[in-house]
Amino acid sequence: MPKNNGIRDIIVTGLILLLIAGVAGAALGFVNAITKGPIAEQNKIAEDQAKMTAFPGAKEFTPMDTSEWESLLSGDEKEIVKSVDMAKDSGNVLGYVIKVAPQGYGGPVETIVGITKDGKLTGINIVNHSETPGLGAKAQDPKWQAQFKGKTADMQLKLVKVPPSSANEIEALTGATITSTAVTNGVQTAIDVFNRINK
Repeated sequence: MPKNNGIRDIIVTGLILLLIAGVAGAALGFVNAITKGPIAEQNKIAEDQAKMTAFPGAKEFTPMDTSEWESLLSGDEKEIVKSVDMAKDSGNVLGYVIKVAPQGYGGPVETIVGITKDGKLTGINIVNHSETPGLGAKAQDPKWQAQFKGKTADMQLKLVKVPPSSANEIEALTGATITSTAVTNGVQTAIDVFNRINK
């Protein structure tokens, strides 16, 4: 009899745990269903704000279908380029915002690049990264990012370790050459893709 009681206790305990897990799973699913929409909306608002920082003057952003730009990519570009949006104001296309994610020191450095239809960079905005605090993370400094503003799509960007002496040069962050190279290469990739899209 004691043996049977022990087995019965194990079964009862197992059923109780199964019931608790089922209820918890259902509750999590319910909460997820309720919060999924608002979270997606907040993410879109944050993404649009990041795009507006990279492309001031644009009021809306319309994603281009991947079929319109994916076939234009080659080599590493297929891993780096994440999205292409048309930057608009009152329905008029002002240019493009291109999201790239080049590999930095700590992982991908997600960067949004704004380029007008006539090929002028309106700015960049680093939206996500895992770079070292105090070093590569300084790439988020607006003063450093401001170097890219005004560059043109006919330039080949060049990273330098001294103050720039040519219009196409970008001064690297001290102690963060890998991050500086990643961001500069990412922006150059966005420029290259823009030149193909904007033909």
